[in-house]
Amino acid sequence: MNIVSTSKIAFIVYVIIILSVFQSCKKMEVYQILETPFSVIDKLGNSREYRIYLPEKEVNRKIPLIVYFHGVRSECFKKSPGLRNYTGSPVEETGLIEFCKLNTIALLVPEPRYEYKFGNCMCKGWSPFDKEIDGIEKMIDLVIEKYPIEKKKIFLAGLSAGAALTFHLANRRPHYYSAILSHSQGSIHEDLRYLKPSERGPKFGVLLAYTKGDYKNLIEICIETERIYKAHNYKVVLLKDLPPKSHRWSNTNNNMFWDYLNRLGQYSNESSEKGR
Repeated sequence: MNIVSTSKIAFIVYVIIILSVFQSCKKMEVYQILETPFSVIDKLGNSREYRIYLPEKEVNRKIPLIVYFHGVRSECFKKSPGLRNYTGSPVEETGLIEFCKLNTIALLVPEPRYEYKFGNCMCKGWSPFDKEIDGIEKMIDLVIEKYPIEKKKIFLAGLSAGAALTFHLANRRPHYYSAILSHSQGSIHEDLRYLKPSERGPKFGVLLAYTKGDYKNLIEICIETERIYKAHNYKVVLLKDLPPKSHRWSNTNNNMFWDYLNRLGQYSNESSEKGR
């Protein structure tokens, strides 16, 4: 092979690489991040903050919405040996931003407003529920009003305290949400009493999950929540011993989570029939 042929091949390979990188960049730039685009004031008169990830270009159909709630968070946790490596899985660590981009799903990420004491630390993480919920519901309703959201494909997802919150939201409006994903927590009140379904099922689908390294008490809550909701005729799936070996979001399983949410969703059959 002469020098000219080698140079041509090298040039062609270079062009292919550049085009591949360009196409990859295009795929990752199809979404816009909006920081509290519309004002939300909760019942206590406090303004609420949120982020929404949406397609930059208009789509010719309505799209699903996932609302994500992280776990309790505090800088103080870094001083505690048992919580030093716990982050609360902010959305940036879950892989959900990239997943929603690739699957044309709107992603709403509310911010908690109120502080409370957990152990010896002041934290933010959705408690007290009765203070947080009003503002969150207003955010969800506003996003659905302002953007092309499919009303029968609204899903809630959360980790730990955020997971418990999904049950409180869903039971307030059991016909509103298609399904919820409760990761590493279950249907409980802040005093650890179980929150039973407000209406007999089937209503919203329930997907529970915990990791190999999760806390034993939270695993027990997931198992008992599965029992309670199945006894009330809800469609429930419990995914066990997922990676990683710690109390955090299993970001390698987002595809599986999405598949189950759609199968468990209370309006899934209607969507399937429309697509035929």
